[in-house]
Amino acid sequence: MTERNLRHLLPEVDVVWEVADARCPVASRNARLLRLCGDKPRVLVLSKSDLAEMDVTSLWQERLCVGQPVVLLDLRGARATDVGPLWRASRQALRRQGKSTRPGPMRALVAGIPNVGKSTLLNRVSGGRHLAVGARPGVTRGPQWLHTEGEGMVCDLPGVLPARVGQWPVAWRLWSIGAVGPEAVDEEVAAEDLVRFCLGHRPAAMQDRYTLPADVASEEVLRWIAGRRGLVQSGGVPDTRAAAQLIASEFRRGLLGRLSLELPEDVVPGG
Repeated sequence: MTERNLRHLLPEVDVVWEVADARCPVASRNARLLRLCGDKPRVLVLSKSDLAEMDVTSLWQERLCVGQPVVLLDLRGARATDVGPLWRASRQALRRQGKSTRPGPMRALVAGIPNVGKSTLLNRVSGGRHLAVGARPGVTRGPQWLHTEGEGMVCDLPGVLPARVGQWPVAWRLWSIGAVGPEAVDEEVAAEDLVRFCLGHRPAAMQDRYTLPADVASEEVLRWIAGRRGLVQSGGVPDTRAAAQLIASEFRRGLLGRLSLELPEDVVPGG
């Protein structure tokens, strides 16, 4: 979906629900989207909060709510279908700017970079009527208007803008959450930085999952995991790329436990 299509749809909505991944709420936002929205009221939805560290996410919520209301969303939990907080936050966003809704149901537009949980969110709030969900970035196609179980309608604007890779710390985090594919990064280098971050921030997460020796160097972790998991190429050479993909897959599924990749004290949010 091009920027022109977004500009065409914005006048038809009351509020924008911008979805970002709670594990890296700065890297998983596209500053271009904020500029395109202009003064349109918006709500920041931090999805996959069940996979992020609760204390870190709470700090992010306090920090990011200055620009817009922030809603934490567990897309897999028992209360995942509760759309009430989103509509309450939408009304708050409107009041902040002294705006009112158009006649009829409130209209929200769901936007964000690939694989941050937009389709899963839409399935939850629409009672399963939005069906295009997949792990591949950009699997959804075409805008759709959906009635929700709450007080309004939502427009899915899939793939509105790509992830902005930018500097390397952003790139490896986006790869780790699945927002960019192998064409955007060197997967082994990205995995090494994911490992290095985990060992520095939550070492038990890596050590417990992969039974790492206490003295293993971060640059040797891929070879170690490849050997332990039987990921070898011809001649018995450890397949470190396969190990990199394994780590990313298990991180995305929460098998390393709750883990946030961005800490408020280390990142200056923009927009």
